[in-house]
Amino acid sequence: MIAPKITVIIPIYNCGLYLTDTLQSIQNQVFPDFECICVNDGSVDSSEAIIDQFTVNDKRFIKINQANLGVSAARNAGMNLAKGEFLYFVDHDDLIVADTLQNLLNAAEAFNADMSRGRMIMISDNYALTDLPKQQAPTFSNLHENPLTDFYRNARRKNKTWCYIWQCLFRHSAIKNIRFLESLRSGREDNLFMYEVVANIKNYVQIDSVVACHRRSSSSVMLGGYRPVHIQMFDIAIPYVYQKYAMDTTIDKRLLWWVYHKESYGVYRFLIRNPIRSNQHNLMLLAREVLLKYRNTPEFKEIKKRWSYRQVLFYKLFMNEQYKLLRFFRILMF
Repeated sequence: MIAPKITVIIPIYNCGLYLTDTLQSIQNQVFPDFECICVNDGSVDSSEAIIDQFTVNDKRFIKINQANLGVSAARNAGMNLAKGEFLYFVDHDDLIVADTLQNLLNAAEAFNADMSRGRMIMISDNYALTDLPKQQAPTFSNLHENPLTDFYRNARRKNKTWCYIWQCLFRHSAIKNIRFLESLRSGREDNLFMYEVVANIKNYVQIDSVVACHRRSSSSVMLGGYRPVHIQMFDIAIPYVYQKYAMDTTIDKRLLWWVYHKESYGVYRFLIRNPIRSNQHNLMLLAREVLLKYRNTPEFKEIKKRWSYRQVLFYKLFMNEQYKLLRFFRILMF
């Protein structure tokens, strides 16, 4: 059997409300040479039945059933079975434009790139297939041959959503040894994945076409409001990043700077700023508990030494439980 050009991987958990449209947007691709691996991560709603409708009628769709292990393990399961020369990830409630795979593949092959990357738009709960942007070939393609420098600079400006994996088509051979951190069941796993990708690819190409429509639904882990998972993910990420990057004596200093630039701000944002803005006492206590756990450790010193004077001040006030004072200053807690 000839391997498909592209493997699309979708982790699926209890998404019966949106899943038909998601899979339909993949089936509607003008580029036909793909397989779509649907990883059913222990769903208990109608998700599996919806997957079955596609696998029965379209042999490009493949179902994997597993216990509820989280999005990282689901994506890894798909990667382990992927046969495509390129990999593309879709979230279970998102939509992709009809020429997404075609445009990303054309750019990757034209420049012999390890990764091609498009633009994205946010969509609402009631966004339908008929609302998708019309097919449009890219008006420009920009090749970047120094990913460790260029990706950070490019992602800071027009294409700020640097960690969104579903904007990217990856050359399978370039990321074959990279996997998602399975202890992060949902949240922050894409950040850690992209650090490794950018460190391992030789180049990437950016196109201006919209390729992904990311749904801002109430069930979204990262976009559905501030929750305990946003705090708990750093209990895993802080020591992991320290061991993998800070302790690596051979690491490229550009990579170390970029990783800690993002992670230090993430810790400040999710463990100090957002708990105050949420004004939920239970979340403040949970965040403070994580900060107390790492306060005097080398892992946390790597984070803290990259904070501004203002961020350090707000951290000290937070640790001293000066919540009322911090709420007064919350407008300054960017």
